[in-house]
Amino acid sequence: MGYLDTNTWLHSFNIAIELLQRLSVLSVAAYVAMRWTWLREALHGASKYWRHRLIAAVFFGVLAIIGSHSGVILDLEHGNVVNWRPAPATGLQKSQAIVAFRDLTVMVAGLTCGIWGGLGAGLLAGFDRYFMGGFVGLGAALATVLVGLGAGWAMQCWPGWSKNLKGTVTIILTGTLLQKVIILVFSQNFDDTLTLVETTFVASILSNLLGALLFLAIMQELERERLLATAELRALQAQVDPHFLNGTLTSIRYFTNNNPTLAAQSVSKLAEFFRTTRDYAAANSITLNQELEHLKHYVDLRKLWLPQGINLDFRVDIPPGMGAFCIPPRSIETLVENIFTHGLRGQSGILEIRVIVRAINDKMTISIMDNGCGIAPERLADLGKRIVDSPKGTGNALYQLQQCLALAFNGEAKMLIESQPGKRTHIVLTIPKRSRPW
Repeated sequence: MGYLDTNTWLHSFNIAIELLQRLSVLSVAAYVAMRWTWLREALHGASKYWRHRLIAAVFFGVLAIIGSHSGVILDLEHGNVVNWRPAPATGLQKSQAIVAFRDLTVMVAGLTCGIWGGLGAGLLAGFDRYFMGGFVGLGAALATVLVGLGAGWAMQCWPGWSKNLKGTVTIILTGTLLQKVIILVFSQNFDDTLTLVETTFVASILSNLLGALLFLAIMQELERERLLATAELRALQAQVDPHFLNGTLTSIRYFTNNNPTLAAQSVSKLAEFFRTTRDYAAANSITLNQELEHLKHYVDLRKLWLPQGINLDFRVDIPPGMGAFCIPPRSIETLVENIFTHGLRGQSGILEIRVIVRAINDKMTISIMDNGCGIAPERLADLGKRIVDSPKGTGNALYQLQQCLALAFNGEAKMLIESQPGKRTHIVLTIPKRSRPW
């Protein structure tokens, strides 16, 4: 068997350039894939949930396998011959080895998804590498598993350190050195393997470092987008209808002079309402049961200052078990607020409000119905879609709710509004079932 020329700095640099060109294509594909909502959620939750860990491991494992088959083949039998083509489907010959960004990908899996993400991706890519063959097949396969596990362990032990530039560089350099040591230890031909290590060391260091920084930049960009969306979502959720607050304070002032007992009750119920508002304002999501509990405090308060001649009939219909699903805070309350603010014009008698929750496959519907004054057809078309300029209300609350649902469910939620002027209004929210908070 022949040997590669050991004076190969330029040779190794050329290999690194070739690898980075192929890695850039894979990185773009990975970035596009990460735009999928379910994949972003899985990568973000891989440190907490087994289902997300499995998805993350498979995702990075597939990327690593692609990295293996997109590598540069070195053939020691023909001296300095470098095969720039991807690995053939028949596998590597006994005299061949492949330089790839497989180990880089599993290290990124460990750095972003923890031990189980790195180990899972390493096992998938390691098995594939073993069956590709070549004279370092066993050592390369074992190295892939161990560097993925090691990167995940580092992320779990030092989460802050592993996400900064210094920590990332240290982990990638350590993993690259570990990979070279392992293939030397498990080599079938030490001399050939040593030549391979000398030839590819610079290429491996350059491609792994630059590739890791590229992947982590992508992950950080997605994390920034998530944080911005979360901040906007919380800002929308935290807003309290100014009409409600103004009306409550006005009523309390009136009751203070005319009915001190009722004024005291109003203050007590207002304090309880704002206590739960404060508790939930810091959350991206709450359960339906929590939302309905908060809604009860709101309705109890509004009942105290209903116009004379109007009585309230408020009912909730929710099947057992549905209360554990999550929604953005104040999703239902905002719609009920709208009834009290806009639906009472010219009304008398009994105001009926119904909240009905139903399950439909992987989604649920939340229906809010009332027998109030209804909505004029010319306003109905714009509600929820934009803010309108009108003395009867701008539709700001419904517009903000629509934006809030769009952020929380990435466009999968729908709000349908039906109304008959002078008779009724029926609003239906259709949202995905989510049993875990986000």
